[in-house]
Amino acid sequence: MSRLWKYAVGMKGKDSGTERESSRMKASKVIAILAMVLMFLVGCATSEEARQKAQIHLRLGTHHLTQGDSSSALRELLEAEKLDPKDPHIRFALGWAYSAKGRFSQALEQYQEVIKLDPKYTEAYNAMGATYLEMGKWDEAIESFQQALKDLLYLTPFYPLNNIGWAYYKKGDRRKAIEYYRRALSQKPDFGLAHYNLGLAQKDEGKTEEAIASFKAAVTHAPGLLDGHFQLGVLYFHSGKGEEAQKAFGEVLRLAPDSESARLAKQYLDLLKKPPRGSKQSPFLSGPKA
Repeated sequence: MSRLWKYAVGMKGKDSGTERESSRMKASKVIAILAMVLMFLVGCATSEEARQKAQIHLRLGTHHLTQGDSSSALRELLEAEKLDPKDPHIRFALGWAYSAKGRFSQALEQYQEVIKLDPKYTEAYNAMGATYLEMGKWDEAIESFQQALKDLLYLTPFYPLNNIGWAYYKKGDRRKAIEYYRRALSQKPDFGLAHYNLGLAQKDEGKTEEAIASFKAAVTHAPGLLDGHFQLGVLYFHSGKGEEAQKAFGEVLRLAPDSESARLAKQYLDLLKKPPRGSKQSPFLSGPKA
């Protein structure tokens, strides 16, 4: 009996030690788990704090861009990128800033990164196309704008349509340019820039009356479009419509009195007042040289 008791006591003692060891192991595991959870929560808090700071820099950078201060914008946006490098909005704004500084290759890199982070960020394709336009790469621009147009939910398809028209115009394909300008205007009839671009193509095609109508529509929908008023004045001048030409050139002088367009407008206005000295020809047969 004593042996059994001793054995039983011995077993009981061994079980207690095992339980204590098991309890310690369990406690260690719990502490480890709690530590991991705490680290995760701290990490989340740190990440969230970083994202919030990044958004502040993003807002400041965007504000600087709208004010035309690309250097200050770039400084803020690079800080935002450090804090949250996977935010496509930050990358997009960086592309905008680089483009504003003429760093087109770096701008393209940012827009490409935007698309990697968010393939549905359609505006990045339009921005890439605009950058290619700045670089004179017309075919690459057209391809990028076409990618933007594949998004049926894109809210402003008239922008890439107009931009494709401009790319074709620069390629010398006025027929295709006119086609895309008209498509843009079918989407947004009050799009002043598309009316203006259409007028340029029509003017080059020798369609004077159509061009005049397009330039009139351009300045109606975008009254501050200086070049629209100037082109309208030139066409009126060469069409012998002196009064209308005076009004158009007068608007150029009002909008930007110190501009190169204003200098040329003054020369046209002088010609409208009287023909060149010693000349019998009408002032409408020739104009000042740009």
